[in-house]
Amino acid sequence: MRDMQAGIARVETALVEIKAMLAASLPHLATRAELAQLRGDLRTDLGEKPGKLYMWGILAVLVAAYAAGLAGLAVLK
Repeated sequence: MRDMQAGIARVETALVEIKAMLAASLPHLATRAELAQLRGDLRTDLGEKPGKLYMWGILAVLVAAYAAGLAGLAVLK
């Protein structure tokens, strides 16, 4: 019976140490609600970014402007 009580006492001390470790490290972790809010914010931000077609259009305009500039320089020389 004494061996069993000693074993239980060791388990209790181990549990106290684990509880202290978790209490020290868990406040730094995000909660499920915070992650859900972050996920919603990211979806909103991703919805506001320009699409691929818009980006290709901007690239085409820049290439055309560059080509027009080169053509203008060729005419001037």
